[in-house]
Amino acid sequence: MMSGRPYVLTSRVTPPAGPTYGEEVGATMATRLSRLVTLGAAGLLVVAGAAPAAAQDKVSIEMIQSGYTDNMQPYFDDLAARFMEANPDIDVTVQVVSWNDIYDVLNTRVASGEPPDIMNLNYFANFAADGLLYKAEEIVTPEVLADFVPAFRENSKYDGIEYAVADLASDRLFFYNKDILEAAGVTAPPATWSELLTACEAIKAYDPSIIPLALPLGPEEAQAEFLMWTGGNDGGYFKDGQWVISSAENLETLDYLQSLVDAGCTQPNPGTTDRTSGAWPLFAQGVAAMVNGSVFLPGELANTFQSDVNWGAAPMPANDGKDSITVGVQDYFFAFKKEGNQEAVQKYLSFLFEPDNYAGFLKAAGGFIPATISAGEAMSADPALAPFIEVLPTAIFYPSDQAAWPAVQGAIQQTIGTALAGTDKQQVLDQIQAATEQ
Repeated sequence: MMSGRPYVLTSRVTPPAGPTYGEEVGATMATRLSRLVTLGAAGLLVVAGAAPAAAQDKVSIEMIQSGYTDNMQPYFDDLAARFMEANPDIDVTVQVVSWNDIYDVLNTRVASGEPPDIMNLNYFANFAADGLLYKAEEIVTPEVLADFVPAFRENSKYDGIEYAVADLASDRLFFYNKDILEAAGVTAPPATWSELLTACEAIKAYDPSIIPLALPLGPEEAQAEFLMWTGGNDGGYFKDGQWVISSAENLETLDYLQSLVDAGCTQPNPGTTDRTSGAWPLFAQGVAAMVNGSVFLPGELANTFQSDVNWGAAPMPANDGKDSITVGVQDYFFAFKKEGNQEAVQKYLSFLFEPDNYAGFLKAAGGFIPATISAGEAMSADPALAPFIEVLPTAIFYPSDQAAWPAVQGAIQQTIGTALAGTDKQQVLDQIQAATEQ
């Protein structure tokens, strides 16, 4: 959301309004493979000299799904039940795992040599680099593969080959409290860094108790928050075939964020503040006037926080003279190579992407940007999604096609916030850069 995610949604609370599904099928839907026991007497198996016919075993596949919302397990229970009814020779088990646990669960399974057949996560390249994955053309039909947004297909490649397909996507906008900005005399949402600093000063002058900007650089999703800021300064993580984390542009971005902290424009300790448990509640309560937000923040404001804030959303402020960007995040479906599972995997994932089934998936996930062309066209008129779809052409993405990205993402999440708490900023960037070589 997107991980994104990805964006990583480590503490999302599910909106109470959810999709309606068929009869819930519990975790016990999965059945063990049945194998016929060969009769002991060879003479009983031979009739008129003919060889015995081989028994047709069922194929059993397992999927581990990221827990975007609490609605995911009911959705997949229903989907698997309908799929198995139409494909009685295939058994499907789906386990939904929270974002807090899913990395440890998958890494443990892979290390033990028992990965799931299908995985949903916000990176895949390290597994592709180890030769563990099917190609994208092997896990969905050609018709399904052709329907994915080209940018998402490009971002699903490792070493020039597609090894995954996008499940959904997200990007970011800059949310602001209309009433606070108007009362402070700020006539338009800030579009540049200098305008943002001016707006912060005006808000402080209007009401010193208001936090002008909620800035979350805590470990939950620091990799997204920092990229949103430095991307608007021509910075980033990976460019022109090389890692650029220790760049001058990234250092300049940290210096600017430090200037906001020093001017009292942010909450205390932004380096330890998480997004969903810290920055968003401040905005929802009207305590903070501005915050970065993803495509599902409007739903969180209305349902989870039950907020009555009169909000607006605009493109992300960029450094003066630089172009505004948004951070695009896509998560992935990918499949591990196992003897005899490829055809079942392809049938099941292609079934998931049938229009009605995919619409149900997006709804259960909590309202994201679709990854397919057909679904995007159908949803482009949605007023809640339209502003996010509009800024997609300016999106920059995580370098998730690089095998080192999982280690780099972890380093950013754990250390970038310390740069605003007294640690030497260049040293922090150099430390993260070193993770690219591990």
